[in-house]
Amino acid sequence: MPHNDTNPKQTTPSLGPIFRALPGLYVIITPELVIQDATDAYLRTTLASRENVTGRYFFEVFPNNPATPDLDSAHNFEHSLRHVLEHRQEHVMEILRYDIPRPASQGGGFEERYWSPSNKPVLDEEGNLLCILHEARDITEQVLNQQEQLHNQERLYMLTDALHAVSWEYDIASNKMSWGKGLLEIFGYTPEEMGSGGESWDRRVHPDDFERVQQGIKNATKNGNKVWSGEYRFLKADGTYAHVLDQGYIIYDTNGNPARTIGSIVDLSHSKRFEKDLRESDARFWHMLEVLPHMAWIADAKGRLTYFNNNWYNYTGMKPGQTDGWINVVHPEDSAELLTNWLEATQSGDLFELEYRIRNHITGEYRWFLDRGVPMYDEQGKVKIWIGSYTDIDEQKVALAQIQLKDQQLENILKLSPAHLCLLMGPDHVCRYVTPGVYRMYGNRQYLGRTAREIWPELQRLNFFDLLEQVYRQQDSVSIDEFCLPFDRHNNGKMENAYFNLRYQPIIDQNHNTEGILISAVEVTELVLYKAKAKT
Repeated sequence: MPHNDTNPKQTTPSLGPIFRALPGLYVIITPELVIQDATDAYLRTTLASRENVTGRYFFEVFPNNPATPDLDSAHNFEHSLRHVLEHRQEHVMEILRYDIPRPASQGGGFEERYWSPSNKPVLDEEGNLLCILHEARDITEQVLNQQEQLHNQERLYMLTDALHAVSWEYDIASNKMSWGKGLLEIFGYTPEEMGSGGESWDRRVHPDDFERVQQGIKNATKNGNKVWSGEYRFLKADGTYAHVLDQGYIIYDTNGNPARTIGSIVDLSHSKRFEKDLRESDARFWHMLEVLPHMAWIADAKGRLTYFNNNWYNYTGMKPGQTDGWINVVHPEDSAELLTNWLEATQSGDLFELEYRIRNHITGEYRWFLDRGVPMYDEQGKVKIWIGSYTDIDEQKVALAQIQLKDQQLENILKLSPAHLCLLMGPDHVCRYVTPGVYRMYGNRQYLGRTAREIWPELQRLNFFDLLEQVYRQQDSVSIDEFCLPFDRHNNGKMENAYFNLRYQPIIDQNHNTEGILISAVEVTELVLYKAKAKT
């Protein structure tokens, strides 16, 4: 099992069963964008089989979903791969919707999926690209849950509006404006009289207010804000202008572009009625925070925490109503990063999002939470308050840590194993992987990509190939102890006899078919010499 003429590190080895057993979702892609190998976890997640993906063009196996042509997921993914090929640098993609084809046995069609993907180049010592290692995380459930929460949040905004208001919804792509039932009562229009396009609103905003309002909306979408609000004068059916407060919730598509907005227009002309409605709305708002299933908080514009809901106090054990000292229940290793990020968010007005640990006062354990806070703006576009909530992600973090630990353990095993390994794949016994210690056992030969007969023709007389056939066909392991082989112990070209325990182990897939043979050689020279000396 020798060294070849080419440095083995310059060849991309297939780790075979070891690579395929990795718990992560990994794919090895050639520079021609052909799938070379994939982990079993990836195949299970993508509903694919190894025989249907290996050796095929990636986008032939995973084409675009024809039902969503605007997404062009394949183009976005290919762009990332081309970036890696061109720049020889890892490329981490944003959340990507890439639907997967469903096998005919499962009904056919496509299944909606969301991924957090990255593509990393694998280079040889001279910097030449051997292949691309694609890693994906299936976050479909997380994204769908977020979409559902967003939908509920949209409705909550509607419920907290004052009663004397007109609800509206605008689909930006189709330029379709929908108006609520209060339109006729408050402004004197029927939906037909208002019109269904965005221009129905444009032409009724007072000319002196229009540019200011439009600029406010543009600034909100440019900064990725979820909420926009503004005051202006709105033309009623009787020819008069009503002073209104308009607040809209902006919904973005997967590419970060505004897709639609939902909101309400409140007539401020009836000040007394408006004040009463605000008080009722305020009461509903506080009630809503208390009945939320998550911990929630409110902070002022400068970032000082002014409120926690009861779920926070039940979890942390802080005295109800207490807001000072909240940092004391945060894990000491996370507090500095938390305070730094929170300060930056309050200064920039950007969305706040951070993962950190919070102590449970009953068990004393720290659990991981995702803390997300959004700024709420006044009519001048300045931050008025911050509202946030916590999502328990502890199980997700623990699972991720376990996966990372297993990956590290596998790497250490390969580095520290005393056995010299050679992996032969298929009925022709083609060499796909050898460990560095193998190269000193049979002299300077070429291994990778060659059959066993091409590598060791002189072993024909020892019935070596009959042994391989027996292991491959019968799926039986064979062990040969204390076998004498020439060995270049000092890697200087001088061979000396050494003794090894050899083991030939069949590699069997989940369908009980033989994929290959793993040959291991463990040196036992000292033991053999000791036994021989003991007999004399």
